[in-house]
Amino acid sequence: MSNDRSKDALLKFLEYVEKKGLAPSNTIGARRAAVGKVFGILDETESVDVLKLNLHDIMKRFSNLHGHDYTPGSLTTYQSRVKASLDDFESYINNPLSFKPGGQTRERVVKSSAPVRQPTQSNAQESAITPTAHHPTSVSDTILPIRLRLDLTVYIQGLPFDLTRIEAAKISAVVSALASPIE
Repeated sequence: MSNDRSKDALLKFLEYVEKKGLAPSNTIGARRAAVGKVFGILDETESVDVLKLNLHDIMKRFSNLHGHDYTPGSLTTYQSRVKASLDDFESYINNPLSFKPGGQTRERVVKSSAPVRQPTQSNAQESAITPTAHHPTSVSDTILPIRLRLDLTVYIQGLPFDLTRIEAAKISAVVSALASPIE
């Protein structure tokens, strides 16, 4: 890799990271998709050095142009993926020999001294009955526990009360994209 900082160089870098096995394929695929879509709004002159771009401004433009196709959460996820890609790209350009991909891990660390309370079936049902009013939109605070395996339960939160089948299909597609090809 050279010191090329273009959008194309960033996409080639992500391909390199995936081929070398430096990060999970699903993660890199999601990052590549986000970079391709978000930076797809750039003209040729803007695409020359993506590290000089103001990501906040680019995301605002992307949202203005295509925001109607995405939920606010999706836009936030796209921004996070593009930022992680740019951070890794810059780190690699600055020192390729000591490069290690960054980004989020599956395990999230809570930076609080307060104990973390795991939702239970009963309090998830209670919140379904009595939604809280601190969200100005029609988003539920309900935490839906979904038991996948004997030792694994996942939790979904923030679904709108008026969730449509099309929106549910979008969520399903995102979750399906994260699935490992090994059954």
